Amino acid sequence: MRHRDRPRDLTSLDGLVSPYGLVSRVGALATPGLPADFCYWKSEAGAPGPVRRLGHQENLVGSGQAWDDPGLARFVAVAEVAERYAGRDVLAEERIWATAEELGDECLEPERYPRCTEAEYAHPDCPIVPFDPRAAIRWTSGLDLVTGEPVWVPAVLACYGLTETVTAEHFSCRMSTGFAVHTDPVEAVVRGLFEVVERDANAVVWLQRLALPPVDPGCLDERLRRLVGWCRDRFKEVHLFDATSDLGVPTVYCVVAAEYDPRAHRVVGASSARDLTGAAHKALLEALGVPQFIHFVDPTAEPVTLARLRAVGDTTRYMGRTEHAHAFDFLLEGADRRTSTARPSLPADPSEALADVVGRLAGAGMRPVVVDRTTRELADVGLTAVNVVVPDLQPMSVEHLIRFTAHPRLYEAPARMGYRVLPPAKLNPWPQPMA
Repeated sequence: MRHRDRPRDLTSLDGLVSPYGLVSRVGALATPGLPADFCYWKSEAGAPGPVRRLGHQENLVGSGQAWDDPGLARFVAVAEVAERYAGRDVLAEERIWATAEELGDECLEPERYPRCTEAEYAHPDCPIVPFDPRAAIRWTSGLDLVTGEPVWVPAVLACYGLTETVTAEHFSCRMSTGFAVHTDPVEAVVRGLFEVVERDANAVVWLQRLALPPVDPGCLDERLRRLVGWCRDRFKEVHLFDATSDLGVPTVYCVVAAEYDPRAHRVVGASSARDLTGAAHKALLEALGVPQFIHFVDPTAEPVTLARLRAVGDTTRYMGRTEHAHAFDFLLEGADRRTSTARPSLPADPSEALADVVGRLAGAGMRPVVVDRTTRELADVGLTAVNVVVPDLQPMSVEHLIRFTAHPRLYEAPARMGYRVLPPAKLNPWPQPMA
């Protein structure tokens, strides 16, 4: 969240915070490896809070970052736990059991859903199955952002924390992609769209090994230039690439190279935003937080084989090691010889930005859908929670065994962007480094 997005009342979410509230703990963290004016807060929902009472045994955690603004960092940390909570199976919303064949035109078309190759599905440790249009699953109501009409969405796509799932519902990668909360309902949808676009870019860039152009230096504001210089003084080289896809939503992919750090030798961050400046800010902040995330875990506890890379963060730690640095060469080698880019900005007004992005998706033949995930607790403090579902886009999976390499988007996107297209046999074999 940039300063221009600063809420008027940074205490408006405090109703969620108490030992017995949705957010049971929130506090500032020390950031010895980051600039002194960088504020980093962490929040947690756990026992004896509502998440545990509903039977979820793991804690939900969130974080907030801001420059020289601890109040904003705290606000974002609380909001992030609220977003995580909205992704759990807590709404008790109306659902129906049906097959896709029974619903017909009333449901989000199965042919749009991401899919793996037969080889991926055949792996003995593959945790997902192909979608079966003749199998009964749960569906929840969403809103088609193009037509404004209601549409049935698989509940597992609308709620990644769906409980008591049946085998037929295990066809997707269950992540928080597309979830967003905001005090402005329209802006919440815009943020959800930004995230699905960013994750699509991450997946396509990595799997297709796209040699991205650097962001035009003119897009870097004073704070960004100062931060890049701060990193350079500490032997960290920041590489900001323009990962904007054929959809035209400004997206930045950041690689931070630290030659002295054997565990966080290469780390990445990414973001989509209204302009490349905003995207670069968020991508770099995300990347700079990764080394602390990596070093927090005992190296002896890290997975050592690809098949065991299952939890969020496993692939980030695996790819951060010095011995895997060459996997990033397709981005870093020759980057200074590529022509830098600038991009037009999206509208500042939320309604105009929403119409712009939805129009781009519709123009590409895609069907974006939004599902309202606002719980009573969030509504009481003025937050709206949504999940944006765009199954036509390439999902970013942190499980190396499920990369959805049979999805058409993986091959259509680079062609539309003017890049060469790798066939399935030549896709990047390395795990996705993004957490």
